[in-house]
Amino acid sequence: MLTAFTAPESGSAQSDFVACSDQGLHSNLSDSLCIRTTVDHGDMPNRPVELFVRKFPARGEHEGELWLIAGGPGESGASFYADMDFFRTTFANYDIMVPDHRGTGYSSKLCSPEETADSVAGMALAGEEWGSCFETLYADIPRANSFSQRNAARDLEVLVSTLGSKKKTLIYGVSYGTSLALEYAKLAGSAIDGLILDSLTPAPSDPLRDLSYRSHTTNQVGMALLEHCATDSTCSLGKDAIETYRALLKDLDAGAEIPGIDQVPNGDLRQFLGLLLDVPAARNRIPAIISALSARDPAAEQLIENAITSVEAYWGEITQFQQATSSIPLSAIISGSEFNDRPDLTAEVLAEEKSALGFTSPLPSLLANNRFPLYPSPPKLAMPMSMPPILILQGTMDPKTPYDSAVKRGALLQAVAPVAILTLVDAPHAVYLSSQDCLTKPLSLFASHPQEVSSQSCTPANAAITFP
Repeated sequence: MLTAFTAPESGSAQSDFVACSDQGLHSNLSDSLCIRTTVDHGDMPNRPVELFVRKFPARGEHEGELWLIAGGPGESGASFYADMDFFRTTFANYDIMVPDHRGTGYSSKLCSPEETADSVAGMALAGEEWGSCFETLYADIPRANSFSQRNAARDLEVLVSTLGSKKKTLIYGVSYGTSLALEYAKLAGSAIDGLILDSLTPAPSDPLRDLSYRSHTTNQVGMALLEHCATDSTCSLGKDAIETYRALLKDLDAGAEIPGIDQVPNGDLRQFLGLLLDVPAARNRIPAIISALSARDPAAEQLIENAITSVEAYWGEITQFQQATSSIPLSAIISGSEFNDRPDLTAEVLAEEKSALGFTSPLPSLLANNRFPLYPSPPKLAMPMSMPPILILQGTMDPKTPYDSAVKRGALLQAVAPVAILTLVDAPHAVYLSSQDCLTKPLSLFASHPQEVSSQSCTPANAAITFP
């Protein structure tokens, strides 16, 4: 069990990094250095926010910094810790800088002490903490609304300019972190030498940027998996895979009692299978689960349990770190304010939409009847005349940020920057988790000569679609 982390004293210069007090808790943190630094942006004077940054020193000759920007919104930098050896080996001549966004990890939280490590449920909210958290948010709505993407981008601008070495600067963003990285790039101008965008979010003009339609993206990928199954002789569902699944859903919606369905969390098969799409080993079991449930085979229970075990093992690598708990308040406020074009969405409308889908995401239901204090989405920042080289890393089976939307956004970015797309065949979301065998060479080349990286495709071994 991890013990509470004691943060270092505040500082504002690179030399203020000190040995992290949790170095001994995991081998990947053994030589990490930490700092807390304070920012106080002009639109919220006298409302300082403390930001936590962990640094992993370069293993080779120091050339600059690689900043890893987590997704969410709501995820902390701890989402990268389990794979730190990959980043440190691939970018051996760079210090790896891992900040916690405002509102996440060890940075200032929206709700304190409810979201801090020493509260009843640690950084998660539980029981009565929800009520006191809402009281805190509504007691100071301007502060709550200052935890925005724009201010997170301003935070990053301060961190890079004050904690960096003024040598090379590379930015690696994942999912929401790609949106944040591009927002920062509009502020930073020529201060960046390269942008790496893993699982690129849709452009502001793309209808799929609206998170209330996330289930439609998830469904598209799920149905693509079943189409693949229908053409694969090793898949238990056979050529009628989609029709068989639709018939199963019709029976479930009609109230049929099906052996094994009680093992599905909340009894929601659509959402359960949608969540499996993120984990290759679990995703590949989906046809077998559908086949067993359709045949009323008691073996379905064990198949579902095995899939859940795969998911827990996959995400357990990340959640073993104390600060990895995502902030639901931050996610709800930013998502509801900046990525929801249907603010009047109701649970009834979502239920009707869901009935037509086979695979769904839990995110739209979190946006419906959002009770968190929201803010008007700020005017978009103008695109600069030029941007540094951009490398997009995108899986073709991404159930969160669609592959086609990433390609379209890449085409738009080509107007202001050299853009290369690394297509990861069959890879799901956040490709650094599943596709490292395909990433090492192009990322190493990008670190030294970003303009020499060209668009290409690769099939990661760990993301291959096979049907056990």
